[in-house]
Amino acid sequence: MEFRKRLRDTVLAVVLVFLTGVVGYEWIEGWGLLDSAYMTVITLATVGYGETHPLSDGGKVFTIFLIFSGLRACREIS
Repeated sequence: MEFRKRLRDTVLAVVLVFLTGVVGYEWIEGWGLLDSAYMTVITLATVGYGETHPLSDGGKVFTIFLIFSGLRACREIS
């Protein structure tokens, strides 16, 4: 039972961080859904492809917090 609760909490944390990233990029940068989702995935996966579009200062600050949030979610997995 403990495993299921931990798995549920982990999946929920990852989904919430992902959705926060998508909505954040849409709101701060004015990007569409696909660009926002792509930027969120490459940021959280630390792929390092670079920005989808140049980031504003607000977008850079948001990205910093998104990375730290992703690290927190990863910590939940381990």
